[in-house]
Amino acid sequence: MIYIFLLMSISTILSYLIFKFIYRIIFKSKKSVSKFLVFIGSIGLIIFYYTPYSFYVEPSYWQFRRICKLNELPNDEYKYNKILGYFDTDLDNLDWEGLKEVAIDLSNSIDGKYADYLPSIRVYRSNVLANKTRKYWYDVTLYFNNNGVSKEHITYIKTFASFFKTNRYFLEPKGSTAYSWEWNERSFTCRDLGIQPIFLEQSNEKQRND
Repeated sequence: MIYIFLLMSISTILSYLIFKFIYRIIFKSKKSVSKFLVFIGSIGLIIFYYTPYSFYVEPSYWQFRRICKLNELPNDEYKYNKILGYFDTDLDNLDWEGLKEVAIDLSNSIDGKYADYLPSIRVYRSNVLANKTRKYWYDVTLYFNNNGVSKEHITYIKTFASFFKTNRYFLEPKGSTAYSWEWNERSFTCRDLGIQPIFLEQSNEKQRND
């Protein structure tokens, strides 16, 4: 109920200010702002707020999108250092001994092999760094070939980001029962923007097709 009250209050105030600006500045009118127009405007603002376009006015959204777009760069040293630059580091200054200790052998799991395993290309995986802002978080993962974990054997770098503080709440069933409802804040990731990581073999396939 508090969320609905705040949403209606803020949208009504913004609607009033917008129409007051239109009345006074554009039309030079001294008439009082129509309450009906303020109401219609507040409903329109709420509808707009729940569309993807409303994120376009948020600077944090564009920062998040730029991080996601890094996944679409060609897999080379420029891309590696560009991504690592968001963590104030680069390939030369990574803790390679530490990465070796936490690296995962993708060819060896309880069920056989990891889903992202690819012979000779994605054999080892190491989660490098993670960062969190007020609105979103992101991390970096490096993949290595079967020669081991080192700068020379990198085959791919991936950044995963999640925009978790959207302030967009939806009334959804609580658990499996349809009689209990709650407000849940929805988040989105790079994939929801249509931006997905391009692995080395996908990049090579694209070049062959071109």
